Amino acid sequence: MKNLSFTQEFFLCALKPQGSTTLTNSTESSTCLLAGGLLELLMDCYISIDDKKKMFVNKELSSDKMYLTPVYELIKNNKPMKIETIAEKYAFDFERPDELFKSVGRSIVEDGYVIEESNQGLFKNKVRFLPNESEVTKVVEKLRAEFLEDGNVSDEAIVLGALLNKSGLIKKYFSKYELQKLNDRLKEIKQSEAGTLIKNMVDYIDTWIAIMIAIISTSVV
Repeated sequence: MKNLSFTQEFFLCALKPQGSTTLTNSTESSTCLLAGGLLELLMDCYISIDDKKKMFVNKELSSDKMYLTPVYELIKNNKPMKIETIAEKYAFDFERPDELFKSVGRSIVEDGYVIEESNQGLFKNKVRFLPNESEVTKVVEKLRAEFLEDGNVSDEAIVLGALLNKSGLIKKYFSKYELQKLNDRLKEIKQSEAGTLIKNMVDYIDTWIAIMIAIISTSVV
């Protein structure tokens, strides 16, 4: 089985055991999925942020990142935008969150991380993904080992931990004690002499998600 990106791992952990047509904690998780996609594109240099905090495309998306197409195309097909504008376009076009949900989900079907089912009910355009629970457990145990044991925490684990934390999903997998340890490690990383990119990533997650949840929540009221 191929290794998953933190966006794909977040998606897997955000599915309900019985299967989902949308992510658990829908607004928060949908927001975090978008934030994860943006961070993945940023870390792999597909997009950049200029001095006015606007995002723009640097290069064509590679074949192994095609599941991020809904996010990538949103930026590519518009002039450079701030995160507030991206969040508004994402929130007020009801197809975009569903496109990203399907795109990420389908990218991990072939390797057996999820099973895709078509909805036979009233909403036949809906797709349901059922997670492979043993693979969910592997992701969580890997994350737990990185944050709760001594040693460095990888960039990918930092992002995944922050996304699960901000979405509220971390409580499904971590005890209260473990959650406190995770928060303590994230604070340490932000205050340490770690690379600027890592500090920025954690800050991006905090800032972006606060902005996007506010906008997306308003759009669905």
